[in-house]
Amino acid sequence: MRFILLLSSLLSPLAFAAITPDALQQVKAVHFSSDNVITAGLPTESQFKTLKESGVDLVINLIPNDNPTGYTNEAELVKQAGMDYAQIDVDWQQPTQENVQQFFAIMDANQDKQILVHCAANYRASAFYYLYQLKQGQADSTAYQQQVMAPWGDLPQTFAKYPQWQQLIEQVKQSLN
Repeated sequence: MRFILLLSSLLSPLAFAAITPDALQQVKAVHFSSDNVITAGLPTESQFKTLKESGVDLVINLIPNDNPTGYTNEAELVKQAGMDYAQIDVDWQQPTQENVQQFFAIMDANQDKQILVHCAANYRASAFYYLYQLKQGQADSTAYQQQVMAPWGDLPQTFAKYPQWQQLIEQVKQSLN
């Protein structure tokens, strides 16, 4: 009997949990990048509980600590909701390869988790996740970049406005070759 209980608990849906997107449609600029990673803009305070209930284990925040668009108590909000938390100060005007390397290290250390990567509007988050996918061996193409970085809209037009991001992406891509 004990074996059957153990087996049924192992075979429960939670044992094979992936992020369930239905309840997350209201999260700002949400983009379902894979079964275990979503990127988004800044969730509302109440959405952290919903994220946990939808299967998210780890929240990676790319908004700098001193940025007024973020929460000063986000780490606390995330931990109260039952998730792990990581934060990288990514300056919108001067994103660095060191920021990207920090992100890669966090992602590599948490491959077994369901992850939300967020920033203010899902620009930083989707760009970093795109680069991570390339690091993991994903074949690159303009279509793939546009798919993962969909929140950016028209990439050539957006990169013309934010050349520091196109420069960072190209630098990181070169370092991956």
